[in-house]
Amino acid sequence: MSADRRPFAYGHLKLRHLHLLALLEQERSITRAAEELNLTQPAVSAMLRELESIFGLQMVQRSPRGVVLTPGARAALRRFSIALAEVDSARDEALLAEQHASQRLRVGALAIAMVELVPDAMRSFLACTGNVRVEFSEGTVDGLTDLLMRGELDCVVGRIGAAWAGSAAAAQLGQARLFDEPRWIVCRAGHPLAAQRSVGLRALAGQSWVLPPPPSSTRTLFDELFLVRGLTPPGPTVESASVHSNLMMIATTDLLALAPRVVAQHYIAAGQLQKLPAAVTLTGMSVSAIWRRTGENDALVARFRDALVLASVGKLRKK
Repeated sequence: MSADRRPFAYGHLKLRHLHLLALLEQERSITRAAEELNLTQPAVSAMLRELESIFGLQMVQRSPRGVVLTPGARAALRRFSIALAEVDSARDEALLAEQHASQRLRVGALAIAMVELVPDAMRSFLACTGNVRVEFSEGTVDGLTDLLMRGELDCVVGRIGAAWAGSAAAAQLGQARLFDEPRWIVCRAGHPLAAQRSVGLRALAGQSWVLPPPPSSTRTLFDELFLVRGLTPPGPTVESASVHSNLMMIATTDLLALAPRVVAQHYIAAGQLQKLPAAVTLTGMSVSAIWRRTGENDALVARFRDALVLASVGKLRKK
């Protein structure tokens, strides 16, 4: 069926319609949604009919357990959630402006970006920006992408999550590639394998490992390293998404791990870890600046993006 291309009735769509859809997804009940909105149930039912009329789509399906959003309504809510988060942010920013407080930039970043790239970028960003407060959130690729798509972050220093990368929604995101970070296999200082000239894949298959959970790119790389050579990937002895926690465990055990070079170097310099002389080739971790296209003209996002690009050029020159 072809999409209905009738002119959209923007004038009839209100924020309360967006809020209602979010509440119906959360509460699965028109009655509870009415309570949250401090309205009667008939009034909320009328709002729902308005919303369905505006979109020309059925928005909910009723079941013995309550109401469930239709696929069309869930697709609309994905976009609406960004608008609702931006309204909340606009309110917060307005209050801060009235109090002559700083502007706010919300950045999500992978741990590897927080070691060198982001600190270098902050130097030039703060030099060209006035009163600003930057809030950083570290997390996984998928978690940070979800927060960005929900409007809870303004930009991300990392990669687009696999769940989003192949979806039509990925077109909502802009990105600028910054650098590729090499990955090393590391072990504790004095590990028996560290004294060997070269450690082959079969020897690695017999070791105990700390690994991030799937579907992380590091876990996928690790599994494919063995699978393409007809070997069964060793299962993790410890499974953890925290890079620093993993390396601290490596430093005090005979476990092995894959780690970004920029993070591993700090532990190696401190005498806690060694790079294992492994006879394997590991692809690097790609890191990009990512933002929602709807907010790419935001002055703070643009300045921070420019600062990241400048810092990435400096990072490449150091190599």
